[in-house]
Amino acid sequence: MKTLDTQYMLYASTKLGYDKDEIVHDALKMFFTVNRDLRESTAIELYKDNKISMGKACEIADMSYEELKNLLYKNGIPLRRGPESAEELRVKSKELADLL
Repeated sequence: MKTLDTQYMLYASTKLGYDKDEIVHDALKMFFTVNRDLRESTAIELYKDNKISMGKACEIADMSYEELKNLLYKNGIPLRRGPESAEELRVKSKELADLL
């Protein structure tokens, strides 16, 4: 589908009362649902960039903990097993406290 077609469809959908953010969210969700390789690659990249936890990566990739652990190992990505230093623990604790 061309960009112009997508813009028209989004325009018409929002004119009909649908929320633009919800349309984009649902479209991405469907896109990821039918593209397993993309789900796995996205989960790996987000985990590698320290943006998500192992559990969230499993959820995104639709894999078990063991499956994802093996995939990370196969791609040379080390597992994170908690904070690496006392300072990192303090920073993470503060971030969590700020969320509450």
